[in-house]
Amino acid sequence: MDSSPVSKKAIWLWSLYDFANSIAFVGVMFYFGPWFVKTMGGSDTWMSVAIALSTLLLLFVLPFLGHLSDRRGKRMPFLSGMTLLCILSLLGLGLLMARVTTLTTTAAFGVIFFYFCFQFFYQGSFAFYDAYLRDLSASGTSMEKISGMGMSIGQLGNLVGLALLMPFGLGKISFTGLHGVPGAFIVAGILFFLFFLPTWRFLKQRAIPLSPQGDIVLGQSFRATLRDFSEIRKHKGVLPFLIAYYLFADALLTLSLFATLYLDVVAHLSPLQMNAAIMGSIFLGVCGGWMSPLFVHWCGGRKKALQTFIIAWGILVFFFAITRSWPVLAVIVMLNGFAFSVLFSLSRAFYAVLIPKEKQATFFSVYVLFERTSSILGPLLWSATALIFSAFGDDRYRFSVGVLAVLILLSLVPLRYVPEESA
Repeated sequence: MDSSPVSKKAIWLWSLYDFANSIAFVGVMFYFGPWFVKTMGGSDTWMSVAIALSTLLLLFVLPFLGHLSDRRGKRMPFLSGMTLLCILSLLGLGLLMARVTTLTTTAAFGVIFFYFCFQFFYQGSFAFYDAYLRDLSASGTSMEKISGMGMSIGQLGNLVGLALLMPFGLGKISFTGLHGVPGAFIVAGILFFLFFLPTWRFLKQRAIPLSPQGDIVLGQSFRATLRDFSEIRKHKGVLPFLIAYYLFADALLTLSLFATLYLDVVAHLSPLQMNAAIMGSIFLGVCGGWMSPLFVHWCGGRKKALQTFIIAWGILVFFFAITRSWPVLAVIVMLNGFAFSVLFSLSRAFYAVLIPKEKQATFFSVYVLFERTSSILGPLLWSATALIFSAFGDDRYRFSVGVLAVLILLSLVPLRYVPEESA
């Protein structure tokens, strides 16, 4: 650990991690589903179960690991461990997929196992990555600026990942004899590792005050984790913030997940038009991260910036549900990328000042869990709404979008109980 002041270099090294893992994540997000369902004839239920199980395991494991990180006063051993296991899972997934010619039950189990591992370690790493945020602000740079910078560079990683992996994913280029999606995953894993190396090697951590509680014992640590989990209510504003975050993160993640389906079925956009909308969404996401500190300045605080942006975005999503103009729909999808970056950048910066400085990893593990569970409820809510309004044909998805708009605006209610002065 290092007790010296944080340098600007440390902020860039921290942000580089967001760039690195985005390359891997965008590859899995874009190519695994079509390969598993369309190419190999698998069921998307397998994928849903894998995501649900990874979230369930995170629920039990992540707060405990976060507590250990805070007790030991270390972040990088946990971040690097999660990251390396995530990379190995992605490489294993690519190598196994290359050997699968027919999706037997055994093959499906093997592929989904590596997919499960990737999701678990990828999502789990953010508890320790985000826990750096408050320490990095000691450089004199505001937390929302640091958070926004990481988000922007992460979105840039999405663009670079799509550009670099597309030739492999489409089968135009092979990697050591591996064609198509398996080759793309191997390349993604290698790029993830290469871009992670500088962060792993050079990102230093400031000294964290340790609690004089003696050696770490498994049973004692687990009980302490449960106490930390239950003490969330005692820290003013934390629980209302997590509830508000759950609601608008639910809407953000669900809309991002089903945007291409909506543009295809409801707006009847061509693949070229949809790709343009998605690329535009990612580009505006880069801009949104950089601009998030400006919203804090213009609105007079983090809470007011969040409230203003939630209201504006909620209204925009209502327009997304009712408009029949495909250019307007495409523009709103692109603006969703902007909203994604701004809201997530401001959220983790705001949360970092609400929670105890000495328990950043513990509390950020809870933050990650709220985000992960929202990614399960949102798709279920979307599908249930579409089923209820199935008599409306393809327009049933408009009702699903309308429900998401309601969720966004509902997040304003618990956010009222989060004190601005805590920031």
